[in-house]
Amino acid sequence: MYSPQKLHPISYIDGLISVIKSNFIVIIIFLFNIKDFKYDDFSSYIIPGIMTLIFSIGFIHNIIKVYNTRYWIEEDHFILTTGVFNKERKELNISRIQSADTSQGLINQIVGGVELIIKTPSDGIELGTISKKQSEVIEQELRSIQERMNNQVNQEAKELNDENHTQTYQQHAKPQYAIFKMPFKQLLFMSMTSGAIALAFVTLSPIIGSLSSVIPWDKFGEEISSVFKTIYFIVIFIVILVLLLSYIIGTIMYLIKFYGYQVIQDNHQLKIQYGLFTKKNITVPTDRLQGVLEHQSFIRKLFGYTSIHFYITSDIDTTEGEPTDNDGRIMILPFIPRKEAYKVIRPLVPEMTFNHAKIGMPLKGFHRHFLIPSICIIGIGIIGWYMWSLWSLIIALLPILLFFVYAILYTRFSGFAFSESELVVQKASILNIKRFYVKKEKVLGMTISQHPFLERSQLANFQFVIAKGSSQQNIGLKFSEVDNVLKLKNWYMKGDTHEVL
Repeated sequence: MYSPQKLHPISYIDGLISVIKSNFIVIIIFLFNIKDFKYDDFSSYIIPGIMTLIFSIGFIHNIIKVYNTRYWIEEDHFILTTGVFNKERKELNISRIQSADTSQGLINQIVGGVELIIKTPSDGIELGTISKKQSEVIEQELRSIQERMNNQVNQEAKELNDENHTQTYQQHAKPQYAIFKMPFKQLLFMSMTSGAIALAFVTLSPIIGSLSSVIPWDKFGEEISSVFKTIYFIVIFIVILVLLLSYIIGTIMYLIKFYGYQVIQDNHQLKIQYGLFTKKNITVPTDRLQGVLEHQSFIRKLFGYTSIHFYITSDIDTTEGEPTDNDGRIMILPFIPRKEAYKVIRPLVPEMTFNHAKIGMPLKGFHRHFLIPSICIIGIGIIGWYMWSLWSLIIALLPILLFFVYAILYTRFSGFAFSESELVVQKASILNIKRFYVKKEKVLGMTISQHPFLERSQLANFQFVIAKGSSQQNIGLKFSEVDNVLKLKNWYMKGDTHEVL
């Protein structure tokens, strides 16, 4: 590890696969249209030739980049050099490294290769494919160096403070143990209640759109017409069929993605492992925790299940495939009974109490959620009625109805509460409920906004800001009682912080 190391040879195949994936739709279209290819027409070779040239350039670029990549440890730094025309050298201070994550695709599982991602609070290194043994050696060596550096710091602190000689500075390693394993039955239930239809639509729509010219839609329509005699039933049948297929495919995709999900505690880190064809190993440093989020859809609420996310700080972009919705928000418990969820996370963050929010927002703010949007939509509907037909006004009623339902849910299920050192904010939307738990010392700022109409109604909006990844997360509510917002302000201003009015 202390001399330049090369990537695993499978990295060259990974480069080929990445080029194929980036041009997948184009390749599929070409293969389905090859039967109409005119071999005696020179102009027919132009587009395939351009495609082949682009494909070759991308593949050669990846080959050279893999060939030039080297990594090693030099003193207290992890060094990576890479590049095609311009060599790039990146050095990470090992004492700043907070996690080393791995990703193992299907081919890598066969040949024993892994992709290693090393993260620090301000930067990171994403290696190509190396052997699993190399990955383990790197992690062990990095941990060994960090322990040695920590011992040196502790020894210096001990020498400067002799009166505290009885204090133990060295942290004793605790054995790893699994704090959560998702059984298959629970995984299946999660997949069936996790927006599988939307996932399938997003994944399959581009592919189906690209293949629409080769799919025999006319023959398919004739078969349906022979069963259903009216266009009304044909449309209903097609919609139900598409939704059903999307639901089944989306459920299977969730099963594959989160197969074998488990969370392992290793001192102040959590190691998340999951995946069937692509195995992921994600490390979450709990000492960089900024806040906790409970995300619960109304469907899961009916069955008593929920999910838990952590907000952490890290300036490196989120790695593709991580169980995260955005940079800095990492899913810890994707699907678990709500009562069990807090039994699991309380030992992980013993400084937090996870109090209940006092739900229920002022009724005088109810109409403000939908009044102005509804007026705008009705205006558009009237214009459509005048220009087109009455159906424009009828269609406009649907989003108005959604705004009205949202106002009911927001007013009924939103709220907040705070103790001396902790804040909880519960915010409802039309699909889910989010509960934010934040320690007071993690709050970076507070904003209170109030226009004249809100001031007359004794209402105000508030937002707290915490760090999240390389950016920030806003946590707040609209149309709260002014007295309650002022209590929040007084609670917040007791600390060494700033507030904007």
